Amino acid sequence: MTFQAVATLSNRESLCICEITDHEADIARQDNPEFDQFGLYLIAVDREDLKAPGRVLAKFASEDAAKSLAKFFRLHGTLETA
Repeated sequence: MTFQAVATLSNRESLCICEITDHEADIARQDNPEFDQFGLYLIAVDREDLKAPGRVLAKFASEDAAKSLAKFFRLHGTLETA
């Protein structure tokens, strides 16, 4: 599954719909052991330090759910372009 969407949240942060890294999963599991690194997640990333691990906010129930949020980002003009 390869799917990624990035939306501007603020000057400092972006929201990403994506798969997460091992390190991001380890950090997230400290708060919730159900973050298993499989599937798509909503994460917040520091726009000034893109190599820093993202902060996991939520796990999507399905790829369709992730696509619905990506569509919302696009319709509201916050979706970033590569």
